[in-house]
Amino acid sequence: MTQPSLAILGWDIGGVNTKAVRVGPDGGALALRSLCLPYELQLDPLSLEPALRSAAQQLGASPADRYHAVTMTAELSQTFRTKREGVGFVLDALQGAFPGGSLHVYTVTGRFISPREARAQPLDVAASNWAATAQWVAGMVPTCILMDIGTTTTDLIPILNGRVAALGRTDAERLLSGELVYTGALRTPTEAIARRVPLWGGLARISAEGFALMGDVHLWLDRLQTEEYTCRTPDGRPATREHAGERLARVVCADREMLDEAAIDGIAVALARAQVLSIVEALKTIRRRHPEIGTAVITGLGHFIAAEAAQCTGLTVFPLAERLGSAALTAPAAAVAWLLRESIAAAG
Repeated sequence: MTQPSLAILGWDIGGVNTKAVRVGPDGGALALRSLCLPYELQLDPLSLEPALRSAAQQLGASPADRYHAVTMTAELSQTFRTKREGVGFVLDALQGAFPGGSLHVYTVTGRFISPREARAQPLDVAASNWAATAQWVAGMVPTCILMDIGTTTTDLIPILNGRVAALGRTDAERLLSGELVYTGALRTPTEAIARRVPLWGGLARISAEGFALMGDVHLWLDRLQTEEYTCRTPDGRPATREHAGERLARVVCADREMLDEAAIDGIAVALARAQVLSIVEALKTIRRRHPEIGTAVITGLGHFIAAEAAQCTGLTVFPLAERLGSAALTAPAAAVAWLLRESIAAAG
């Protein structure tokens, strides 16, 4: 009998981005293909199933690729009234997209379970992506803090002697422990970052009207490129530096006829600094618990934010991109695929 292909599709299914990786049969880095699909679940929930099929096709998956390793954060979408409902919806979409597939759902406790078990234990699989990345990183850098800054959130996961040492498991517990900071490189509203910004020699209060995102800050400062601004802009205008400047002017209820480049620079730099300091504060909390940690493994769209925050706290920076290349932007999907491969190999 022909053995099934050990090519594995890894999934990190979020509320605004779905990340997918295909690890080829030899399991090596050269056999890895990845993509990040911007898709806002709340706007069109019924498109998830065809989006999953399309992603698999784009990665070159074949019918022989039976194995699917799954993490998710989409259950937090306001589409769903409960996380149980969200987990069930994601699993329905996966099983509809890949009816002959062998689905393995990763838990926050570091093991794979069946879709049936996942439906019965939704809080064990909700927001499990950080656990997969941390477990995989633990095999490379045994003592470190994993810093994964995406479009929306920041994961700060302590790893000690090859063991994931996170205090929190659910999002609420992780917010409490400082291991989850709800700030990201793109979708965070500027008014969530600071109360005041410099203006005309003083400090102006910030409007709370959703005029600009941190993506506008980083686009203006040339830390993000237009193609990386994958969410809707607050005003519906293009994700260009020019329009980012206009959105940032509105943060202080002004416009570009009122504010010159230097004024926009001042606003953007202050917001970027405040974002870094919010992460530094959480990092310091974790380092007080684990003073022996001296290395930060950084990844995600906001890797540049992670690097700055890590350096502010005296951590040595290890970019995960040195191992994964561009697939570091889809680290949870890559990690969960490799973890499943290892699990299947261990089982013989």
